[in-house]
Amino acid sequence: MKISFWHKNLWRLARTPLIHIVKQALRLKERRQIIKRKTFAKELHVDDCYNELSKSLLNDGYCFLDNVVDKNLLSAISIAGAQKLDLADNSFNAQVKDHKDFWLRLLDSDKCDGALLTDNPFVSFALQSPILSVLVGFFGEIPLLDDVLLTLSRTTKKSFSLSQLWHRDYDDTKTVKLFVYLTDVASKQDGPFTFIDGPSSDRVGSSLRSRRGDIEILERLPSDAINEVIAPRLSVFMVNTSRCLHMGSRVAEGHERLLYTASYISSPRIYPEPAPRFQTIGNEPEVVRLLLGLQIDRK
Repeated sequence: MKISFWHKNLWRLARTPLIHIVKQALRLKERRQIIKRKTFAKELHVDDCYNELSKSLLNDGYCFLDNVVDKNLLSAISIAGAQKLDLADNSFNAQVKDHKDFWLRLLDSDKCDGALLTDNPFVSFALQSPILSVLVGFFGEIPLLDDVLLTLSRTTKKSFSLSQLWHRDYDDTKTVKLFVYLTDVASKQDGPFTFIDGPSSDRVGSSLRSRRGDIEILERLPSDAINEVIAPRLSVFMVNTSRCLHMGSRVAEGHERLLYTASYISSPRIYPEPAPRFQTIGNEPEVVRLLLGLQIDRK
């Protein structure tokens, strides 16, 4: 895919404080839609438990959501994930390889004209009310659902690269990712998602380089500042990946990790609008349409 000159420069700016100026200019241009997003957020009834989780996400950069997500929706992605796992070997042969050869995308076959339908269980999970309640407290408005992924990580016997190295996400000035383990991550060999909390990541500071190695990180922080999410299947957590340094998918031979990820950013997008990633089936509530980035005509 050819990347425009403007896109390349945005990619560079995203690693500097100047990207916040770009973001604010874009938000001013879309101020009417931003006002609508804030208005919808204020009208939502949010219980105290969600407010506490939002505070953890704001202050610490992460929170665990095992006890608040919809159990029926969690069960649905568990069943769907197991079915995808059974077909994984065939999918490995069929998938067009991308730059990350240590994982396999398992939702490509679910897409219609390149987009996932809103009744797909993996999309429905990302749109559920408890998740939105936590996100609203963090963003202060209805965010955008940027993408939904189901990835199977396996060993490649190659040196660690890309997201296996320490990094922040630069999809937006604010990026939050929702994760669900769909296989047990019982040890380091299973390739746990690993991160450094927000305050500690702040102390490490930013870098114009996208990826950093273990030695550089450990020189700046004690080893106990590193959090490995070793947890059973169906564990649910959320991380501000634009703030928290993180890495993962370091899977040992004979092990694999099935991970669900939903990404949320603030509106509008910094980068050029991609091809639609989601398709509505009709009768979606207004708040869901906002999450999907659809215009709401509301005075």
